[in-house]
Amino acid sequence: MKRPNNRGFTLLEMLVALTIFALVSLSAWQILQGVMKSRDVSNDHQNRIQELDYAMIVLEQDFRQMIDRGVRVDGELTEQSLFAGEDMLESDDEAAAFIRLGWRNPQQKLPRSELQKVSYRLKDGVLERQHFYVLDPEENAEPVVRDLLTDVRSLKFQYFINGKWVEKLGKTLPQGLMITFELNDLGVIERRFVLPGTWEVQEEAS
Repeated sequence: MKRPNNRGFTLLEMLVALTIFALVSLSAWQILQGVMKSRDVSNDHQNRIQELDYAMIVLEQDFRQMIDRGVRVDGELTEQSLFAGEDMLESDDEAAAFIRLGWRNPQQKLPRSELQKVSYRLKDGVLERQHFYVLDPEENAEPVVRDLLTDVRSLKFQYFINGKWVEKLGKTLPQGLMITFELNDLGVIERRFVLPGTWEVQEEAS
């Protein structure tokens, strides 16, 4: 009569099985980590594109409603309505300031104009939009600041005057404006805007 074969796994077989299991688990973990990292990169990229799209929408709304109305200095309006270039608004690069139409004031209930003083500047790598609650603010008035776009390396403006793009702005409102900014992750972004013609605007109290 044969005895039943009760021989179990040897120590070497157990070590080989454990090694195989560890390698399979490690591979599965690496695959999972790769999938999660790809998802995070995709989400970050999508959020970045959404941030860029939103900034472009705000820029377009402002530039397309730009008005040929100067700023008030010592009670007098300047002939120049668009101010842009370096050494403005404490910007780290170029900046731009102008007046725009279309600041909604339903039924004139708010004590302000429907015109809005707007400016753009680059500060600490952030494209900022600034505006004031009154059309002609006091000299030391603080603007309302909104961060539009982060991780910006440079900010430049060009102007379409007399059929060509130029870097120097004159006193008259140009027919077009081009904004160029370089992002650390997406490179150079360029956008051109057609500016409205000269508007005849009645004086509004600020």
